[in-house]
Amino acid sequence: MKMMRRKSCIWAVVTAILVAACAIEPPLHLRQALRVIVKVLWKAEVYPEGIKPSGVSLYFFRSGEYYMQQTTSAVDSCRVELGPGQYRLYMISQSPEEYAWMQFSNLEDFDAASVSVVETKSTWYSKADDEVLIGNPEMMTAAVSEDFEVTAEMIEELRRKTAGADDSTAEGYVQYYTIRVPVAPRPVVAQYWISIYSENVDVLKAIRASTTGMARTYHLTQGITGPESGTQLITQWKLIMDDPVNRIGHIDGIITTFGFPSGDEPSPDRDPALNVAALLVDNKTVDTYEFQVGNLITAEEPPEGYRALYRLILGTVENPAIHPPDVHPADEASGLNAIVDDWDEEENIDVEM
Repeated sequence: MKMMRRKSCIWAVVTAILVAACAIEPPLHLRQALRVIVKVLWKAEVYPEGIKPSGVSLYFFRSGEYYMQQTTSAVDSCRVELGPGQYRLYMISQSPEEYAWMQFSNLEDFDAASVSVVETKSTWYSKADDEVLIGNPEMMTAAVSEDFEVTAEMIEELRRKTAGADDSTAEGYVQYYTIRVPVAPRPVVAQYWISIYSENVDVLKAIRASTTGMARTYHLTQGITGPESGTQLITQWKLIMDDPVNRIGHIDGIITTFGFPSGDEPSPDRDPALNVAALLVDNKTVDTYEFQVGNLITAEEPPEGYRALYRLILGTVENPAIHPPDVHPADEASGLNAIVDDWDEEENIDVEM
């Protein structure tokens, strides 16, 4: 069945209930507790191809203070024990330990909880002294609930009504203590899709590019990026021949990203740079370009599983943006290839970017 594109959302129902599939013991200091089901109903896919995460982590806060955390592989339903109080929770897919390129901070502070892309290194990119080179964030989602309350009266009433009752009788009291807390989790990660039109496109052998001014941090409960920024690399490119007669085509590079710092959207006020270096088929010529692209990036409808799609198109078939010289291939094996990758270590030509 062909699925219609729609915005990703999840609705979670927190239900007070006596019987559940997944349980954890209450904290030792609790004298009274209500068994609460956190039930996640997957109404639409938040991951590409509709794949659910293999686990979720829930962070509970009572009266604004950190209360408890639970990570479970039961992504649809899990039981926790909560004493009387006013609660709020947030959820992330998987657990912090399962992300190789992400670093989590302040997870026990509801307002400050965040995730950052770790700093990375490159054998060929020479960064400035104050520049931070970051990798590409991994796919994840986050969600925040509304406030919900567990009262001492609820616990006592449930205990009184179910005293001496078997499980089948107790089921009749479930609806009385149902607490519905809708949350709308959203993907944390965005896509950045860059297209560059080129003449003599068949002389391109390999591409290296860097883009500055990208967000490094995302605030999990605020739904915006933080002020920290970094430079991301784009090394995987695909070549499309648009005009074979005139040898004009374009290259596409796509990376995952948090977007732009401080919750910014693309605008002329921003001034990130895109630096491009192309190794040509003679294996010795490197053609370099620098573009100021702050006023050229647009926000478009994202594909399933992504928070946003940022699009940058440089040039057209009629007016290409780059003009590599028409060099001769070093050997017959060189030339047009559908995949224009980063060049190999043995072709480690220094490029000032």
